[in-house]
Amino acid sequence: MTMSFSKSNLMTSIAFATLFGGVIATLRLATGGYGGPASIPECNSNTTRDMLQDAFKNAPQAALGLKLLKIGEIGVVGKDLLDDNNEVRHRVCVADVFTNLGRKPVYFNMSWADVEKRQVYLEAPMLPF
Repeated sequence: MTMSFSKSNLMTSIAFATLFGGVIATLRLATGGYGGPASIPECNSNTTRDMLQDAFKNAPQAALGLKLLKIGEIGVVGKDLLDDNNEVRHRVCVADVFTNLGRKPVYFNMSWADVEKRQVYLEAPMLPF
């Protein structure tokens, strides 16, 4: 049995999710060596695309009918924040995202989830859908 929503119910639910917790985030071990990734992945890498797809699949909006159709170009926004060793500690990206509700730019950031730098945290603070 599949659930179906009318368009107005879907839009109301998305508006509610946006106002009251429209944060999507995924914590994922990015591919790399035994101890984890060597660095924060580039914005347009396959690892980043996989993490962004996971974030959409796990977003509250997905339960309400939002479907990711395609992730287009992904680019860097601004300059990376570096740590004391001149390594990236925070990166901001924007993706051209196609969904069943339209095409929009989605901004997200990546940073280390742990002090040991074994896991990369990807967060998209607000979905524009």
